[in-house]
Order: sequence, then C-alpha cells, then structure tokens
Amino acid sequence: MFKHSDISTQVAKGPFYFTLTALIVSILSVILLLTYSKNALAIFAVIMMSVVAIASSVVLFAMLSDYAYIKDDVLYMSYLFKKSQISLDRISKVKLLDDIYHVYDQKDDEIGSINGLALGIEKIVNKLDTSGVSFL
Repeated sequence: MFKHSDISTQVAKGPFYFTLTALIVSILSVILLLTYSKNALAIFAVIMMSVVAIASSVVLFAMLSDYAYIKDDVLYMSYLFKKSQISLDRISKVKLLDDIYHVYDQKDDEIGSINGLALGIEKIVNKLDTSGVSFL
C-alpha cells in the first residue's frame, strides 16, 4: 500500500486502517458530544477523544512519511520532514543499529536512515547488496 516504486517500502494495511478508524471515530465522537451533550462526563469524553484524535493524526502522518525506495539506481529516503537521496554507487556502507538501517556516503557522513521493520525492506536490502554496498 502506497508504493513509490517497484523496489519500495510500504505502509502495512492493518495499522493504517486502525489508525485511520481511530482518527475518524474520535473526531465524530467529539462533534456528537459537543452537539448533543454538555454535562461534565461529556466534557471529559471530549477531552479524551481529542487526545486520541491528536495522537492518531500524528501516528498517521509518521506512517505515511516513513518510506524508502530505489528508482533509476538512486535511493530515496524520507522520515517526517527529512528527505534525502543518494546514488547507489556513492553509498559506502550501511549499518544496522536497533532495527534502523543507517546509510553512509563515501565521506562517512550519514545520508539518511530506513526503518528495518518496514514492509518491503528486503527488496531494498537485496538491491543494495547486489549493487556492492557493504553492510556492517
């Protein structure tokens, strides 16, 4: 779901739909409670549902902005507001630390990172391996 290329990580359907449902239900609950009820318990429920709506929108944004893909021998990486790209022949090494692949260029500067638990990561790792990138 939400693939950017043939060799790409993607968002898992289950967590995406769960988070989207939590966001929609919490927003609808806030609207209904503010419209039809004004007692103290309703105000407390509005506050709780607002917290759920904010949290689920943040998680949804993080899910949609965390991706990596390879297109035309260039590795594109994105997480939240940080986007980076590097040609496969300019990658010197990739380190796996705490389920995160850290990508380094030939000057040993970290260019970006890829979630090691993302769906489709095995295709990216295989492409990097066949391109001669060393893994540490």
